[in-house]
Amino acid sequence: MITAGIDPGTGSYDVVALEDRRVTYRATIPTRVVRERPDELIAALEDSGAEVIAGLSGYGLPVKKFSELDEVDVFLMTLNFDRKKAIGLRSLVEMVRKKDVPLYTVPAVIHLPTVPSWRKMNKIDLGTADKLCSAVLAVAKISEDEEITRLNFVLAEVGEGFNAFIAIKNGRIVDGMGGTTSFPGYTSIGALDAELAYLIGEFPKSMIFSGGVKSYAKEWGLNDSETLDVLAEYVMKGLRSMEVSVNPDFYVLSGKLAGDLLRRIRDRSGKDVMLLRGFGRGKQSAQGAAVIANAIAGGEFREIVDYMRILEAKGTVLDYITSDIMEYLRRGMERF
Repeated sequence: MITAGIDPGTGSYDVVALEDRRVTYRATIPTRVVRERPDELIAALEDSGAEVIAGLSGYGLPVKKFSELDEVDVFLMTLNFDRKKAIGLRSLVEMVRKKDVPLYTVPAVIHLPTVPSWRKMNKIDLGTADKLCSAVLAVAKISEDEEITRLNFVLAEVGEGFNAFIAIKNGRIVDGMGGTTSFPGYTSIGALDAELAYLIGEFPKSMIFSGGVKSYAKEWGLNDSETLDVLAEYVMKGLRSMEVSVNPDFYVLSGKLAGDLLRRIRDRSGKDVMLLRGFGRGKQSAQGAAVIANAIAGGEFREIVDYMRILEAKGTVLDYITSDIMEYLRRGMERF
């Protein structure tokens, strides 16, 4: 069985297909090209030969076929009030529906029943769909050599944009901090000081992609090594924060900047730290999405994905907002 996954990155969309635990297909398409010509992504999916495909889910949705998505689903995946900004995704959904591409959505950490509800309080981003996919890949790979029920670790996904931290306890995801609720990433601001948010007032969604370590380093004249030291400190804070929810035996690093931080995290943590390698070349998130696609199709990874309860995901990213905060949210939702 061939299944494929999609990683919708800041700079590129990556498609990876798996068969018998090996990568059989890879394609990279610049993000701007996908936005302008989504048919090129569809062509790559068709070229992969995959029977089932998963990913491309933004802030996440419980598993659902793309051809069945409606306007509310598209909003929940993008969380963008500007309908023009989401026009590329809408065009893609229409093409998927027209060509009957077997593409499915993937949940985010907040949708999982294995994460206690109080850890979701007034949160949306505990780890978006692509970050969850990396965690699934980590469990699938490491459980090749260790009993899944004995896996206790924290995954740090360190991309060029956002960082995320996911706690795995006894082989299941039990907590997470996403790129917009945790510490600064390389280019993204991370969680905002509430007082700063008040002073800013209304701000464009594009702002969350700025104000990261890269900006600080440029303004304070840091060299590359010093910049990585600052980023490593914030990654360590994220890893340590997850230790409230799990007593990890080791850390796993994933994402574009993981290799640059490996030694720094080892030196700071005193723990075993490994890089997430996957089943071959190709982005880890895309491989994790292909693992979930395999489970949807009833393949060899179904047992692992069932154990992690990924397919039991339900609800929306807005389900855990307290009523007093929801009053403010409703005012903004009137635009949708």
